[in-house]
Amino acid sequence: MTSYDQLLENYKEIQMLGSISGVLYWDMNTYMPPAAVGHRAKQFQYISQKIHSLNTNPEVGKLLDLCEKDESLDSLQKRNVELLRRSYDVNTVFPPELVGKLAAQSNKTLEIWKKAKAKTDFQMVLPDLEKLFPLQLEAAELLAKSKNMNDPFNALIDVRDKGFSVSLLTKFFNEAKSFLVPFIKKCRESDTKPDRSFLSRTVPRSTQIGMVENLAKFLEYDFHSENAIGNIDEVEHPLSIGCGFKDVRVTVKYHEESVLAAFLAGAHECGHAIDSLQGEDEWYNQPIYGMSSPSFGESQSRFFENIIASSKEFWSYYYPKFQEDTNSIFNDVSMEDFFFALSAINPGFIRIQADEVTYILHIIIRFEIERDWFAGKIEVKDLPQVWNEKYKQYLGVEVPNDTLGVMQDLHWFSQYYGYFFGYGIGDLISSQITAKMSKDLPDWRTTLQNGKFTPIREWLEVNVHKRGGTLDCLDMVKSITGEDLTPKFHIKYLKEKFSSLYNL
Repeated sequence: MTSYDQLLENYKEIQMLGSISGVLYWDMNTYMPPAAVGHRAKQFQYISQKIHSLNTNPEVGKLLDLCEKDESLDSLQKRNVELLRRSYDVNTVFPPELVGKLAAQSNKTLEIWKKAKAKTDFQMVLPDLEKLFPLQLEAAELLAKSKNMNDPFNALIDVRDKGFSVSLLTKFFNEAKSFLVPFIKKCRESDTKPDRSFLSRTVPRSTQIGMVENLAKFLEYDFHSENAIGNIDEVEHPLSIGCGFKDVRVTVKYHEESVLAAFLAGAHECGHAIDSLQGEDEWYNQPIYGMSSPSFGESQSRFFENIIASSKEFWSYYYPKFQEDTNSIFNDVSMEDFFFALSAINPGFIRIQADEVTYILHIIIRFEIERDWFAGKIEVKDLPQVWNEKYKQYLGVEVPNDTLGVMQDLHWFSQYYGYFFGYGIGDLISSQITAKMSKDLPDWRTTLQNGKFTPIREWLEVNVHKRGGTLDCLDMVKSITGEDLTPKFHIKYLKEKFSSLYNL
C-alpha cells in the first residue's frame, strides 16, 4: 500500500466516525429524550477525541511529507494531499483535551440554548456560553499563533474559508452596504406598497408538513421513494445534516403564523442537501468530495431559496399548488399580490425570515459583533445589548426580546464561530453563478415557469456540484464564472428585481 493509499485509509476512518456523529447529531436535534443530553455530550466528546487522534497521528505527518514529494500523483491526488495537510496542520495545533472540552461544552450549551430560547431567558444559557466562548477563543489564538497572525478572528476565517480575511470581507460588505442603505430607503419611500397582512394567516403545522414535502419533491430532493437519500424532520433551528454516503437529512421549523418561514427554510436546506448529494460518487471518502468552503456551500442553499423559490417564474407555476397544499387559505390572494408580499423589503429582526435586500445587513451585524468579541471589545454578558443597538442602527428595528435577538441562531451556542459571513458571501456567489447559468441556459427562467426544474439541477450538478472541493472558494468562483468574486452581480440582481417590484 502506497503512502497516498494509507492517507486515504486514515481519512476513510475519520469519515466513518464523522457519519456516526452526524446520526447522533440528527437524533439529538429531533427525537432524543431530554434526559439523554448528558450522555450524548460524552458520546460526542469520545468521537471527537477519536477523530482528533486520527487527524493528528504523527504517522499522518510522515505520510504527508512523503506524498508531497511524490511526483507520480495526479492533480486530484495532489489536491487531496493539500487538503489533508491543511487539516493536519490545523488539528495538530489543538491539544486533545481542548478538542474534547469544546465538543462536550458546545453540545451542552446547545441543549441549554434550546430551553433558554423557549423561555426567552438569555441568563439561563449565559453561564455555559461564558464557558464555551473562552474555549473557542483559545482555539482561535492557537490558530493565529500557528499562522503568524495577530488577529485570532482572522485566523478562524482563514481556516473556515481559505483566501478570505477580515479586510476582504469588509471590502465586500462595504461595497454592498453602500448600495443597500440608499436603495432600501428608496424602495420603502415608493408609492407602491405591498399588503403583507395575509402572510400571518394561520396554517396548521400538519398542513405545512405536506407543503414542505411537496416543495422538496419539486426540487428533486428524494426523501420518499424506496431509494430515498434523506428525510425531513422538525428542529428548533433549520439545518441539513449529513449522516453518511447518500444520507443527507433536511430539517425545518414550522411556524403556524408564518407559513413562508418553513417553506423558504425547506428550499434553503434542500439546496444544501442536493449540493452534498450530487458530488462525484467515486470521490466519496476523499477530501475533494465535498465543498472545501462553507461560503460556497451557502451559495447553493441561497440559490435554491432566493434564485429559485423566491422568483416570479417559480411562483407563476407553483402558486396554484401552494394554494392547494395550504388548504385554500390563500385562494382570495392573487399570485401577483402574494409574490410582492413574499418579496417585499421589510426590515426585521429575524435573519432567516429576512427579505433578500436586507439579508446581508443581518450578516454584517453578526460579522462585526464576532470581530469585536474576539478582539476583547465585547463581553459575553453584553451581547444582547450590543446586538439590539446594532439592529436599531442598521435596520431601524427594536428587538423585542433575546429569543428574537441574540438567541435566534444556534451558531454561537455551538461551534460555528467565524461562519456567519459565509451566508452573505453565499448571496454574492449565487448571483454571480446565476449570471453564468443565464449564459449557458438562456431559457432557464421560462423552463422554471413551465414547472421544470431538472435542467437547472443538472446544470448545477455538472458545472458546480461535481467540482467538489477541487478548488478553494475564490478560485472556484473564478473557474465557474470567469471572473473574480465581486458584489456587482448581486447588486445588479437586486436592483433589477426590486426596481421592477417598486416601480422605481
